[in-house]
Amino acid sequence: MHTCGPMRALFLVPALLVAGSDLSEACPSAVAPNDVGTDTDPSTSASCMQQIDFSLARRVFEVTHVVGAGGVTRSGLGSVASAFAALELSYGLQFGSDPDQPSYEIEVSGGAALHHSEGTNGATGLVTQAALRLGPAQLIESVIDSGRGNFAPFPLTLEISHAGELAARPRMSARPELARSLYHRERVEFASRILRVEGSGTKAQDTAPGLTEQRKPTAWAIDVIPLYAGLDVALQDSTRIDATVGGSLLGVVEHSMGAKIDLLLLEHRRIDLAMYGTTNIDTVWMLKLEGTDPHTGSQYQLGWGEVIVTDELEELAPFVDPESGSLSIGGAGWFSKQRAWGGFGMQYKREPYVAMNGEAGLEDRFSAEVYVPRALNLIARTFVARTKRMVADVERNDTTAGVELDATYTRGGWSTKAGVEIGRTYYTALDNTLPSSAGFGAAFDLTVQHTGSRSWTK
Repeated sequence: MHTCGPMRALFLVPALLVAGSDLSEACPSAVAPNDVGTDTDPSTSASCMQQIDFSLARRVFEVTHVVGAGGVTRSGLGSVASAFAALELSYGLQFGSDPDQPSYEIEVSGGAALHHSEGTNGATGLVTQAALRLGPAQLIESVIDSGRGNFAPFPLTLEISHAGELAARPRMSARPELARSLYHRERVEFASRILRVEGSGTKAQDTAPGLTEQRKPTAWAIDVIPLYAGLDVALQDSTRIDATVGGSLLGVVEHSMGAKIDLLLLEHRRIDLAMYGTTNIDTVWMLKLEGTDPHTGSQYQLGWGEVIVTDELEELAPFVDPESGSLSIGGAGWFSKQRAWGGFGMQYKREPYVAMNGEAGLEDRFSAEVYVPRALNLIARTFVARTKRMVADVERNDTTAGVELDATYTRGGWSTKAGVEIGRTYYTALDNTLPSSAGFGAAFDLTVQHTGSRSWTK
């Protein structure tokens, strides 16, 4: 989810420096490094799967701080000044007899950012995050798969993460699922699998006698029956509890591209509202691919799923598809790797939601962005969203759209960010009501912050 104004700075979470760039082969004494491989001389002829080895431990500890101040002026909401301070702690353990290529890792990180706002709708808020990951160590990127790999079964491979917001304001680009007032939100996610295998490289193929196809270095993981669960609690005048569980037959993670693929994914969501009852959403995905642009943090998705229409969705389904009464969700997105001038991405996404008053809706959203680091790290974003929903048992279609520009200047640990956002939004005011219509809005923000970190390795 994209944040607006000074709140964006509070989500800065540096990468944990546990898996360094100086890693070498998992079993260098067993298999010599290969630059090429052919069908007549396969590079995977010598297997080197690593058992978990706890004979040697390497520790990494890092402390990061962010302090800053900023202000936001937003039509309909007024001006708000804010100051914030954030502290994050990260601790990692690497195990293995080879000090250059560990076989197992444990990573723990946590942080909090306190911010106080003065002005219209001012408040004291808190952003928190925490994460735990344990599993086989990721291998260094390589061109050819030489049969090296680390693996670990359940429960020795899992990830748990938490993210929370207290006294947050709805974003201009948000869909109408929250009331137009300050909100609190806490999210916890869990993921594991029966078995994870970490590897690197790919099998080269001969395109003609004497020629070998060029390949780029890669690092990847294969998950056998990956499982996940999540809990999302949103609080305003009412409370919404959104619980999700799911699993797939096979999963592949491509570390080099930041992509994750699931095959034959089943997902169940249960949404409870104290005053409006329960909504269940079950979805079947044949294929689902997710990726994150490392330069902008935007999430992209490729896949299509079919929602199993339950009693709670019977009124919405015919409205969306009058002929079949079915609900299809998913989308398609793509982002480019950074070029000499920058990069870009775009996607279309369709997903259902349930508002704080129990009304179900479906949103179709197209978004695009351009990233130009040479021009003050300029990021330009745009979106167009069409929402189909039931308002007081009446079918309704609404369209929102917007454009956002952000520029950042960084020097000596200090960074100054300026941003402007204009568009048609559901959140034109903070009047403590659910948005029933959309209107024009604009916002300008300016943030100055200092970031520093220190790490210890033993």
